[in-house]
Amino acid sequence: MGDLSKNFSRSEFACKGTNCCGHSAPIQPELISALQALRDQVSLPLSITSGFRCNHHNESVGGAAQSFHTLGMAADVDCSDGLTAEDLARAAETIPAFQQGGIGIYPSWVHLDVRTTGKARWRND
Repeated sequence: MGDLSKNFSRSEFACKGTNCCGHSAPIQPELISALQALRDQVSLPLSITSGFRCNHHNESVGGAAQSFHTLGMAADVDCSDGLTAEDLARAAETIPAFQQGGIGIYPSWVHLDVRTTGKARWRND
């Protein structure tokens, strides 16, 4: 049982930086709702490898200058529980907030965001 939704807890989305914001996690409710809908659809746990990033941490990991992670609107989801990145991205396409948001496919994980500035898709194989 999570403290943000049925399956997600704030600690999963906390900034993983060191000597920065103190592991804060200002996550947008729209992201949590969309991830919960995705989790319910795939019926598998979703492991969040990166949620909120403060500006200092985002810069230290080479994140995009305008990263949606810094706005609490993005999460990177690991695909090690029986789903490929392609499977998870395909499932995310059925969730309205992700249909209009960002989906980036990487070899073993998927970036998902609930941007409202227009649909974005990319691959990094």
